[in-house]
Amino acid sequence: MPEASLSLWLMASFVLGGFAGILATGVGMMLLKARLNAANRKMNAANQELDRLRTASLKQSA
Repeated sequence: MPEASLSLWLMASFVLGGFAGILATGVGMMLLKARLNAANRKMNAANQELDRLRTASLKQSA
């Protein structure tokens, strides 16, 4: 009987470790996606400002 109990504990620990790994990966992916979205928003704002400055420069030189 102790062998069956030990094997169940071992299998349960592997299953729990797998779930913990999936959870940790999911949290990491969500954090990376949030950072990517923030970087994309900053890049879009910078591109809009650059376009605005380019058109202002063209209007002044014309």
